[in-house]
Formats: sequence, C-alpha cells, structure tokens
Amino acid sequence: MDKLKDALKELGKSDYYPFHMPGHKRRAGEYFDYDPCLEDITEIDGFDNLHHPEGILKEEQEFAAGAFGSEESFFLINGSSCGVMAAIAAAAADSDQKLLMGRNGHKSAYSGLYFANVQADYLYPEKIPDVSFLGAVNPDDVLKAVNGNASYSGIFLTSPTYEGIVSDVQKICETAHGKNIPVIVDEAHGAHLGLFGGDGYFPKGALCQGADIVIQSLHKTLPAMTQTAILHVQGKLIDRERLRSYLSMFQSSSPSYVLMESISSCIHFCRENEQWLLKDYKKRLQDFYIRTKELACLKIITPSLINQNFGGRIKIEADPGKILIGTGKSGFSGKELYNILREKYHLQMEMASMDYVIAMTSIMDTDEGFERLICALLEIDVQALGQQGSRRRGFEEALEQDKKTSCGKAETVYSIREAFSKATVPVDISKSAGQVSGEFIYLYPPGIPVITPGERIGKELPAYLEEAAGMGLSIQGLRDYEHKKVFCIQDEAK
Repeated sequence: MDKLKDALKELGKSDYYPFHMPGHKRRAGEYFDYDPCLEDITEIDGFDNLHHPEGILKEEQEFAAGAFGSEESFFLINGSSCGVMAAIAAAAADSDQKLLMGRNGHKSAYSGLYFANVQADYLYPEKIPDVSFLGAVNPDDVLKAVNGNASYSGIFLTSPTYEGIVSDVQKICETAHGKNIPVIVDEAHGAHLGLFGGDGYFPKGALCQGADIVIQSLHKTLPAMTQTAILHVQGKLIDRERLRSYLSMFQSSSPSYVLMESISSCIHFCRENEQWLLKDYKKRLQDFYIRTKELACLKIITPSLINQNFGGRIKIEADPGKILIGTGKSGFSGKELYNILREKYHLQMEMASMDYVIAMTSIMDTDEGFERLICALLEIDVQALGQQGSRRRGFEEALEQDKKTSCGKAETVYSIREAFSKATVPVDISKSAGQVSGEFIYLYPPGIPVITPGERIGKELPAYLEEAAGMGLSIQGLRDYEHKKVFCIQDEAK
C-alpha cells in the first residue's frame, strides 16, 4: 500500500478547505491543463538549461523580470531558502564585514550566515502593542547601525513577515544605498505584492522600493506548486556573476521542469487575468473584514488595528491577505482554536501561535471557502461567550511569557559557524538558562529561531518552551525530540 499516495488522494476527495499554502489552493487543475509525468524531463534538446539559460528558460525569466519590474530574475526550484542563502553568500564578499540582519529572519537566513561564514548584527523589529507578534524594522535603527563602527556587506530584511507586516523598505534602502550597502529582502510571503501591490489596498513590494535582491516564494501566495520561488536583482551593488555561481551551488543540478513550468504558468496566468483575479480577491477580503468586525470574543487583527496600535511612530503596513484570527476573550489558546476549525469545521489553517491563528488566502480562494470560515468564526464566537474567563488567567500568564521571549535580545557569544565547530553536552532545558546553545530552537511554522547556536539562553526561554509544548505548538531544531534537553557548548557549560 502506498500510504502517502492514498492519504493525499483521500485529502483531495474530502471537504477540508485549505486556508494554508500553497497559493493554488489545490485548484490549479481548473486552470492549468497538464500531466506532471508528461512534463517531467531533463535538459533535452530545445528545453534549455536553468544553470546556463540561452533559449526558452532565458525568455521565460525575462518575461518574469518584466512582470515584476526587475532587471533580472532567476527561477528557483529549491524554494526561497536557496535564494536566501545564495543572496547572503553573494553579498558577503569581504570576510571582515558583517551582515546587518533582522532577527526575525527565517531559518534559511541563519543557514546563509553559516555557509557564507559571516557574522551578523541583529535588528530587532518594533513591538506592536496588544498583539503577541513583532512588527516592522525601524529605519532609524538601520541608520544608527550603518553610522556606527561596523562595516556591513549587506542588510537583510524579512518583509512581509509571516503575519504580513511590511517594513518601510524604501526608507531603509535610501539609508543603505547612501553607504553603498545592498539591501536583500526575503519577500517569501509577498510574491503577490510584487505583482499587485501598491494599488492602495495591498502594500508595495520591496522591488519597487529599491531593494537590490528580492526573494519570493511563488507557492505561498500565488498559484504555483510547492517549492517554486523566484529571485530578482537590480542595481550595481550586487555582483551578478557571484550571485549566479551561488545559485548554481544551492540549487539542484537536475532542476525539475514540472516546477519550472509551474513558475512560468503562474506568472503568465496572473498577468493575463490580473483584473478579475484582483477584483474578486479584494471583494472576498473586504466582505470578510466587514462581517467579522463585531465578533464579541474572537478578535480579527486587522491591518488598520495594527497601524492604530503602533501609534504612528514609524511607517508600518500589513497585508490584508494574511487573516490573523486572535483568540481575544474566548479563553482558547491559538492551538485550541486551530484544532476546532480543523476538526469541527474542516477548515485547515496555516499555523497556530499562542493566541492567534493565521488563515493564508490567495487569488485562488473561493466564495464558498470564505463563507465557511466566516460562519465558523461567528458560531465559535457565540459559543465562547458562555465560557469567558474559565481558563483565561493561566492563558494570559503564558502569553506574557511569550511576549518576553519574542522580544528578548540574546547575547551572541559565538558565530553560528564557530558554535557548530565546538563540542556540546546535553543539558536539561529547565536548567539551561545561562548556557550557550549549540543548536537552533524554533517553533515551526514560522521557523524563526528563538535561539541560535552561539547565543546565550535567557532565563525566560525554558518556561516559554514548556508553555509552547503544553499548548501543542511544534518545537523543532532540538536533537532531543522529547524536548527535554538542549545541547549546549561544553566550554561554556556552568
């Protein structure tokens, strides 16, 4: 029995609705007529070579560049991760320079630091009041850093974040370019912004704001298959040949034509059908926010609410396509709400945090899917009215622990590469505060490390991990799958 095949077929026949990536929402067959096996070829005559494009792939990448407004675009079939690592390595030409990097980067960015053997100074995004996730990088922090004593090979930002928070990339680029420092933006969650942003409803993409390299996961928010992504480059601050060399290193030498066709078809489809796709998508989102506005217990964390909470200190925008459903006064944890939506209503969310869940939407969603989500939330909200306060106190204590940990600045004792080269010993997590970690620890999704190899473990982290595990959140990175021990650097053990 082929268990994976059978499980996937069963899911495809079920009524589970995907409020998660990939952005095609399992509906590509309605628009794209192809059989993957018929198109699964190698670099035969007439079909070019991704690592040395001269024909059809060159033409399709040039079409993509025109669609997104870049000078040059590269298809990625190893996901955004390979683009992130190649971009960091391409920028890190001088070993004496550091990378100035948002601490909310995906784990692939930290892999990039390791492979490029470069150290990072971290930018800590601003905290948004009344929500448990971080906001945007403050351009003033960038200005202060580049005017300091350190020399930087590049600035690395994540915008939008997993929650859809967009930084002021334009202002950051103006500061960076004044010092001849390139800006790399991990826009994995914003490929749709690159095509449709800046229309007054969706925020602008990073490319049109001046970023030198922008990496996007097409499969997250556009109708493309999982593992498809694209990298855009412009300007003169990035060595293009160096970038090409690293892309060849981090991508498979046998790139999938099925995935490359998916990239090409996705971009053509979006450009050719932009008007009606956007009209329908915006209508669904606007209707959702109107009809969920009066929820009594649950709380939709709207883009306008995020802007209001930030108090206007810095420019911040949010992608309305990322629906953030806060548990509010319901008494539920994020994981409990996630489970209710999945088990009772057959609505599969993208992720759960301690006090909210994310429903990822795209141009491929349906009226029926949105209607089911709205009705489910209204029903859950009414039922939660009778349960207010029953478990709220303990939950709020856990949430405060989450806020302290997500905002805390860890001491960097060793670079990631140095830390990986050192001997480690297992230490009980409950006794690990003050030790220097020898491994990554992160919740997945979104895959942002709460601690990296070489960082000193803060006093809040053990309690945070215990609470996260107790709420059913997925802790990854630890060698100990039971989440009882963390491997710490032996020389620093206390």
